[in-house]
Amino acid sequence: MKKSNQNEKLNALKINNIRCILAVIVCILICVMVFFAFVYQLLATPNELIKEVGWQSFHLFTILSNVSVGIVAAMCIPFCVDGLRYHNYHLPRWFVNLLYMAICGVTITFVIAVTVLSSAVGLYRVMIYRHNIIIHTLCPILSILLFIFINSDHTLDFKSSVVAIIPLMSYALLYTVMVFLIGEDAGGWRDHYQIYRVLEYLPIPVVLIIIFLIGLAVSNLLRFAHNAVHKRRKASLERYYQQADTFSFEDIQSAVAALAVIDRQHDIGGELTVPRRILTMMEKKYKSGLPIEELCKIYIDEYYRTDERVEK
Repeated sequence: MKKSNQNEKLNALKINNIRCILAVIVCILICVMVFFAFVYQLLATPNELIKEVGWQSFHLFTILSNVSVGIVAAMCIPFCVDGLRYHNYHLPRWFVNLLYMAICGVTITFVIAVTVLSSAVGLYRVMIYRHNIIIHTLCPILSILLFIFINSDHTLDFKSSVVAIIPLMSYALLYTVMVFLIGEDAGGWRDHYQIYRVLEYLPIPVVLIIIFLIGLAVSNLLRFAHNAVHKRRKASLERYYQQADTFSFEDIQSAVAALAVIDRQHDIGGELTVPRRILTMMEKKYKSGLPIEELCKIYIDEYYRTDERVEK
């Protein structure tokens, strides 16, 4: 049984720390790559394929989605640092939803590049040539891995999948207005995606519906994968906090106090983050009926006890 508990500790805590380190590395890589690709696009010379360079790069969904995921990756780094400092890597729900939006954007970019653009221009030109290897290949793949295997901290529902494609649909509507209602000659955008070819067979409302369905399919696939990984990791973490000898006491108050003492030993300054989700996992074992607010109070009181009081 003791060996089993040790294995649970390895699977729950050490893997959580590894996950935190990987998140730092991946987020930094994404930020650096996006910065390089964006600067390259700003300074690039127009060619027969891409005429939107300089600040007109923001007309492209590829650039918008990559810049968005770069910003969100930069926002993720402080959470990673706190996770390393306090051994409790956890992302708030609002941030996971924000990351979900950004990942949906670059995933759709990746899917369109692999299927539509590669068949029209060539796989090498779209996926590997110059900075395309960053914005069409490396950044989307790293972002997907970050979202599914590293930053899967909450269960996402169908509503989240719909919300996640709001940026895509907003861009589709803006593109429709700037290209087909205003037009390039009147100060709008060039039809760089050549949607006019599709409009020879389908009206604009149908095209928008198809874009919505494609986006919804992609967001749901990401959600299913994210939730599956999250469920497995959460179960492993719950088993550890419910079965480990370190937290085996007669009552939950003592177990929560023991957790606070362990966390206090790793305190290197900064603000205290109360591990509410861990306290909830422990409550499932003891079934004390104490509200989470009371458990948090026990944790905080024990965490800030002085050494003299602990000795007494």
